[in-house]
Amino acid sequence: MKQPTYDDSQDVKWDDGTYGTSEDHVRKVELSDEIMTKFDKAASMTLISIRLQDELIADLKEIASLHGIGYQPMIRQLLKRFVVAERKILAARNEAMQIKVEPQQHCDEHLKTA
Repeated sequence: MKQPTYDDSQDVKWDDGTYGTSEDHVRKVELSDEIMTKFDKAASMTLISIRLQDELIADLKEIASLHGIGYQPMIRQLLKRFVVAERKILAARNEAMQIKVEPQQHCDEHLKTA
């Protein structure tokens, strides 16, 4: 049996709006809470609610549209970038504090034995 091949040119058509932007081929699907819970769990996602200023949301939507993505996926990307950068900063700060602390501890121990 021949395995189906993956056509990555279709990704471009989804990304550039060739596919998926016509309302003629769209219908709303109502999913039960149980199915949505399973979907969220499978995607490792949790629905949250956050209040943002109207102007901020408008700016985020404008910037996202310039990047060709939705504003909610862009917000997820922004938050992920922030977390990665903040963890690096905190790790570096923690490492610097350990360097500062260790010589002092060494001196204190040396004084106790003298």
